[in-house]
Amino acid sequence: MKICSLFNRITLSVISAAALIASPVSAHHSTSAFDAESVVLIEGEVTQVRWINPHASFKLSGTAEGGPDGLWTIEMTAPNVLINQGWRRSSITVGDKVTVFANPLHNAIILNDGSQGGLYVGIVLKDSATLGRTDGQGAGSDR
Repeated sequence: MKICSLFNRITLSVISAAALIASPVSAHHSTSAFDAESVVLIEGEVTQVRWINPHASFKLSGTAEGGPDGLWTIEMTAPNVLINQGWRRSSITVGDKVTVFANPLHNAIILNDGSQGGLYVGIVLKDSATLGRTDGQGAGSDR
């Protein structure tokens, strides 16, 4: 009987340890910092593209209707989700002139690189093709 009890304790300990180790991996930050009720239109030039997991992102320097002008960091969802939405790795490149629709941060703070933060809603590409919502409405790509 003691061997069974010891085996059960060890098994429970291993399962508990595995759950603790796995929980940070499954954690994902919230998009609650972004104002889903507000959409900013930004016209400008792409200055950086990061096609990486867990979130693709890009930087855009330009003028914003409904927000501050200057540099914006636009966070997106994962590349595999973007591909399912019609994106390709080459959809935007540095130097492209685009129009972006984004949910701004609730508290307009300047990020470490001097940019404003936004959550991707939609984009008008350099060839006038569109991806996402470009009607000035909607919540960002992670919602």
